Amino acid sequence: MSGSEKKLSFWELMIIGIGQLIGSGIMVLLCIAMGMTGKGVAFSFIVAAVIVIIPLIAMAALGSAIPNSGGMYVYVRDLIGKKTGFFYVTLLVFGQFILAQYAIGVGEYAKELWSNVNVGLISMGVMTFVFIVNLIGLKTSVLLQRFVVVILVGSLLAFVIYGFPQVKDVGSFFQASNILPNGLGSFLAASVLVRFALIGSEFLSEFGGDAKNPGRDIPIAMILSTVCVAVLYVLIAIVAAGVLPIDEVAFKTLGVVAKKILPTWMYFVFMIGGGMFALISSLNAVFAWATKGIKQAIKDGWLPEKLAEENKRFGTAHWLLLMYYLVGMYPILIGQEIKTISVIGTNIGLIFSGFPVVAIMFLAKKRPKEYENAQFKLPKWAMYTIPAISMCIYVIGVLSSWDYLKSQGAITPIIVFCIIVAAYTWIREPYVKNKQSLQKEE
Repeated sequence: MSGSEKKLSFWELMIIGIGQLIGSGIMVLLCIAMGMTGKGVAFSFIVAAVIVIIPLIAMAALGSAIPNSGGMYVYVRDLIGKKTGFFYVTLLVFGQFILAQYAIGVGEYAKELWSNVNVGLISMGVMTFVFIVNLIGLKTSVLLQRFVVVILVGSLLAFVIYGFPQVKDVGSFFQASNILPNGLGSFLAASVLVRFALIGSEFLSEFGGDAKNPGRDIPIAMILSTVCVAVLYVLIAIVAAGVLPIDEVAFKTLGVVAKKILPTWMYFVFMIGGGMFALISSLNAVFAWATKGIKQAIKDGWLPEKLAEENKRFGTAHWLLLMYYLVGMYPILIGQEIKTISVIGTNIGLIFSGFPVVAIMFLAKKRPKEYENAQFKLPKWAMYTIPAISMCIYVIGVLSSWDYLKSQGAITPIIVFCIIVAAYTWIREPYVKNKQSLQKEE
């Protein structure tokens, strides 16, 4: 935005933040988490909110100091190092097999409505449809996103309004035995899982140059939008875990509870508009933004330029979109369960999420002018304390799921992938430095 254009107000930032947060995570992850920790799922959202908000403070400071449109990759590259930046973006790509979670979720919600449908075929069809939509560059995604958010928010509020009076024993959610029915480890693993449903407001950091008062409004909008959505999710969790016995809902979909508490017409709105449309919208959103960081890495010379080649007719990065399509299709084709996809994907997310948070530690030293001029400026001690706390949270999160990751054979592939990428960065670095030197000379 230029100085003459209207800049974003606090409430506009709030709407953007809530729109980013309200999505498919609650539709898929809640019942999985309920199977892991029973009625403790309500408290798991509170813990998840804390896990999300602490790193958000660092993201807000970065967004205020260095507004950019290159994604978190730019922060990591410029503040930590080029090799680390590429390592971060490759982990980000690797973690996007979680795309399958959205597509399978659509299939499972469809099966709730029509019991004879094939979840696998529906999942593959949805993944292919969204891939084609992004490939041909349709410009209706923003309008579709707004429509879906309105339907989804209305559906979730109806779920709470109709369902809360039917909760059998609200007090039971505050009993220690019900909060940790399967132990602390399962509770923490569930909290890490539902953390994914509260991710989104950190992207407000990229509006640092477009907001009226970024130093004040962006941090508040980030935190307040996250808190508001977390409160809504806690209420939804109480309804989901309090109307029917846990074993009737665990590892299924919210549709099981919705069918019990909602009028027939509202039930169909919830399942189609609130469930399936939200999942398709989230899938579409990932395809839309996930190419940005890797495209910048390709521009920097880390990968062959052909990978970022754009279709002449539609102007879309067809090879990168195809890459994400194949990454997302793989778990569907091998018949991976949605719980496995969700847990592995969220834990890879914990790993790569740490890089932008750590980047704040180098802001004052490497970009002193931007740090001093930032409207939202953390004291220097906080720029070390917040990353330290965040990394402890991420490590605890991964350890809480370690046994499950091990049982699914996920640890070895992750380690092997990291070793291969690390070796590749050392081999490719001379070419990257040479390319950047030539660009400077030009």
